Amino acid sequence: MYDIFIYPYLPKSPTATGDAGYIIEYDPRAADETISSTSSSTSHSSAKYSTPSLLSLLKRYILRSKVRVRDVTSEWDLWAVWNSRPGSYLSGGHGEQPVPRELDQKPDTWRWGRSGAVEPVFLPTETLKSSEEEERHARAWVLGEHDETIEASGDRKPLWLVDRRAPGMGARVLLPKGLKPARDEDVLPSSRYTLHRILLGVPEGVEDMPAQETFPMDANMDMMGGIDFRKGCYVGQELTVRTYHTGVIRKRVFPVQVLPSTGAGETSLPILTPQTPIHAAWTIQSTPETPRPRPRGPGKLLSSTPEGYALALLRLEVFQAAEQGEMDLSIQNTNKGDEESGEASTLKVVAKRPEWWPAQLGDT
Repeated sequence: MYDIFIYPYLPKSPTATGDAGYIIEYDPRAADETISSTSSSTSHSSAKYSTPSLLSLLKRYILRSKVRVRDVTSEWDLWAVWNSRPGSYLSGGHGEQPVPRELDQKPDTWRWGRSGAVEPVFLPTETLKSSEEEERHARAWVLGEHDETIEASGDRKPLWLVDRRAPGMGARVLLPKGLKPARDEDVLPSSRYTLHRILLGVPEGVEDMPAQETFPMDANMDMMGGIDFRKGCYVGQELTVRTYHTGVIRKRVFPVQVLPSTGAGETSLPILTPQTPIHAAWTIQSTPETPRPRPRGPGKLLSSTPEGYALALLRLEVFQAAEQGEMDLSIQNTNKGDEESGEASTLKVVAKRPEWWPAQLGDT
């Protein structure tokens, strides 16, 4: 499974080079077998399955259709734009402007399945339709001070879309190579984007969704609007739809914070390794009247930041018990310097429910 973004593309003018089509953004590391699986900044292809590149995968299904697929990585740069500071100045010449409402819009309601799967619903009411002035404002906010420069460059139009995976994610922008949507002082390293999406509980890429090993609803793709349960056909549709109607969602990806254990005396966190198992222990006594079975496969750590913020795949009953203070979560982390001595540090894991989730989600 790849998590992808699709941008409709039109040439700037009928005489411009290139045809109309779509640009697909995806994480190419899913098919890279040369990347180490122990790095917190990179990921790897599945250890169990051979994963083809998306380009070669798409070519399998073209057959005799009049469709051309090519790699345009060298022609475009990808940017994420969000409001890190309320009222931030990102639109040169336009003054201080609030965040366009569509960039922070929450779902109007949620559609639930019997399994616990949930879909966001955005109502197409008159109050949500953007005026021409609002569209210009949104464009200025997203493309920033280089709006006119970007528009005048080459044959390619800038492409951007609202990132509706979670309220506050902002926008994703594709610009011709070498251009950027903001002033130099507004440009942040990619690690800040990773922290931003982790705090909002948004999984992305192969560290959070290992290729051919991830079930879409476990990775929250339903609540992020990434699954249409009434549309087909696609590979895996039968299992996905059957789970939606008759199955049970038992796992979800949660944002977590990793902390040194009380009294450990640690001042900094070690590098957190993706796929590290998470351990769970009851904080209340087991009695004959209320037996406490040993937690079964509580979960595992996914992508993380040096500040100790991470995403984790957790069983829902484990999260609920931890949220109610009945269970402690932890990981055993062995640094390279500790491998010879065999010593491992115990780090506390605190899971949180994102504020934008529907209230019932996370309950068993």
